[in-house]
Amino acid sequence: MFNINNPLKLSIFVSLIIFTLSIILVSLSVGTLLLSILITLFTFVVVFYVVKQFFYEKIRIIYKNIYKFKGTSNIKELDIDTVEKEAEEWAEAKEEELRQMKQDENYRREFIGNVSHELKTPIFNIQGYVQTLLDGGLQDDTINMKYLKRADKSVERMINIVEDLEVISRLETEQSELDIQTFDINKLVEEVFDQLEMRANEMKISLQLNNQSNSSKTLGDKDKIQQVLINLVSNSIKYGKKGGKTIIRILDMDDNILVEVADNGIGIDQVSLSRLFERFYRVDKNRSREIGGTGLGLAIVKHILEGHNQTISVRSTKGVGSTFSFILEKGK
Repeated sequence: MFNINNPLKLSIFVSLIIFTLSIILVSLSVGTLLLSILITLFTFVVVFYVVKQFFYEKIRIIYKNIYKFKGTSNIKELDIDTVEKEAEEWAEAKEEELRQMKQDENYRREFIGNVSHELKTPIFNIQGYVQTLLDGGLQDDTINMKYLKRADKSVERMINIVEDLEVISRLETEQSELDIQTFDINKLVEEVFDQLEMRANEMKISLQLNNQSNSSKTLGDKDKIQQVLINLVSNSIKYGKKGGKTIIRILDMDDNILVEVADNGIGIDQVSLSRLFERFYRVDKNRSREIGGTGLGLAIVKHILEGHNQTISVRSTKGVGSTFSFILEKGK
């Protein structure tokens, strides 16, 4: 197929067709050779002018704009096929960008709504307790300490939410640099167990470590990996069953280790698994608020591991338990 790449080629092509038709007419004694040549030249000039002014220049402007949006000045020679292909690619990229912007906008709107809702509950609780004390409850020994303790608990919940939001903000804006070092994963797990021992005892949940790797040396940001383990183990206790257990398994994967935090708790619905790491998302909202969760723990885990170029995965069965896992590089 004849490929038309510029107005000159198109004009010559059309003119040749006209000239051929004119020769045929001459051979049929319908016209003269001079008339055929004049018609051909006139056709060439008209076609060249029309194509160049109304099509070619407009396409060139579009082509330049595409390259400007791409952030490059290296404009190739104008080719209709190339223009069509790159225009389609540019349009698809812009459509994807628009879709992402709409998704981000919805996400921001939902996030602001969630933050407002999470902060509103403890604020209203504090307001109610303080108002009761001001209305005379402060002199009533049967309620004054009880309401002060409840107000203190609500303040603590607000502080936890704000602190978790600050952590996520630092992680997302990359203001928190990783302090990569070699550390002992066994010792780190034991430190996490020590911090959460009292909570586990309240639920009569046993905390166990099972290291099946040939090494306990791990490479990463020790403090942040500790936060990951604290959040995962804390969740396993919150949503565990009384008399249950939480096991951290360390499995060997050549140059890496696989860390699993498994429990035999209430488990998670399959429908909820895809949204589990969203900020403020809760599988069981009533239970989460009763035990004081902020709904940000797993989002923080996700961000920290992404900072280590790793991902967090989960498998769970309702009523059976859940297992969260991630990979870390072995220490040298």
